[in-house]
Amino acid sequence: MKLLFLATVLAYFIAPGTGLECFQCGISTSLCIFKKTCDKGEVCFSRNFTVPALGQTIYSSGCTTTDKCGKEVTDTLAGVNYKMTTVCCNFNYCNGAAAVKLSLLTGCIMALVWITSFL
Repeated sequence: MKLLFLATVLAYFIAPGTGLECFQCGISTSLCIFKKTCDKGEVCFSRNFTVPALGQTIYSSGCTTTDKCGKEVTDTLAGVNYKMTTVCCNFNYCNGAAAVKLSLLTGCIMALVWITSFL
């Protein structure tokens, strides 16, 4: 039974032949809920910027190539340019809301604790 659980966890993180699943939207003032399957060799990205005068956060997310990770880009919303850094990640839906990231992180930690209990 434990071996079956371990195989399931590993299969979740290693899915050969399938593209990475990411949240994708253009420039938006709300977190993105649209989903996209990335092309081979692409990773998920997210960008955000808070407009100081308004206290409003601007979001952008989707798929990109790894050469764009960590680089600053300029996006335009309502005629105003915003500089944002591209933050990349490489597991399904890792560029989503904090709650999704937290639940995935919690799941990974639980799996790691379970696996290390056999060592």
